[in-house]
Amino acid sequence: MTSSYKMLVAAVALVISGTAAAKDTVTIATDATFPPFESVDASGKLVGYDIELAEAVCKEAKLDCNIIGAAWEGMIPGLISKKYDALISQLTVTEARRKVMAFSDIYELPTFRFVGRKGANLTITPEGLKGKTIAVQTGTPMDAYITKNFPGSTIKRYAGGSEPYLELAAGRADVHLSYEAQILYSFLRKEDGKDFELVGPRLTGKDAPEFGEGVAIAINKSNTALLERINEGLKAVRDSGQLDALDTKYFGH
Repeated sequence: MTSSYKMLVAAVALVISGTAAAKDTVTIATDATFPPFESVDASGKLVGYDIELAEAVCKEAKLDCNIIGAAWEGMIPGLISKKYDALISQLTVTEARRKVMAFSDIYELPTFRFVGRKGANLTITPEGLKGKTIAVQTGTPMDAYITKNFPGSTIKRYAGGSEPYLELAAGRADVHLSYEAQILYSFLRKEDGKDFELVGPRLTGKDAPEFGEGVAIAINKSNTALLERINEGLKAVRDSGQLDALDTKYFGH
């Protein structure tokens, strides 16, 4: 074997090795404005239920994952354009979303609620909220539901999942619609939420298609190998009791 041939073989091996490593390195984006599911702590670290879940799934699937914060509005376009390999950000599975991206097995079935000021005597119907201001995070299932069902209300849309609570506290919005767990653990049980309460019915995907089938990890539709790996990791996390432990840690159940 000549010296030049040895160098060629080594170079090819390096390329193959690098390609394999690249396939196992996964960039996962999350909208870190939605505590307790995903947020940034005082040290700048990503924390929350979904962050820990993603780390556990990646460990079980033997994937080298890089979890990064991203703006909500750019996440789905970023996944489609392959800027990101996957998304974990309390993404609900809907028929419309299935057309543009793939989903892992569902790992959570959320409940949606309205929150408003105590004593406001709000009636959560299209007529009851006519003329009222509803705050929602833009481009979410909550936004779609409100847009469809409350045409007589003023809808204020915000890029981040925490901004609507600032509007409520400042009196610039009458109600906000979000995940019940998010309202409870990031607002009502904090000082800023002491004058507010859950109002209206508990809503799920059975009540409106906008709320979807449940929550899952999103993957680019063309990356079937990654989808399989993530589902394997998610199954291992569920079977080992790690998912139940996360539920207990964050929500007490």
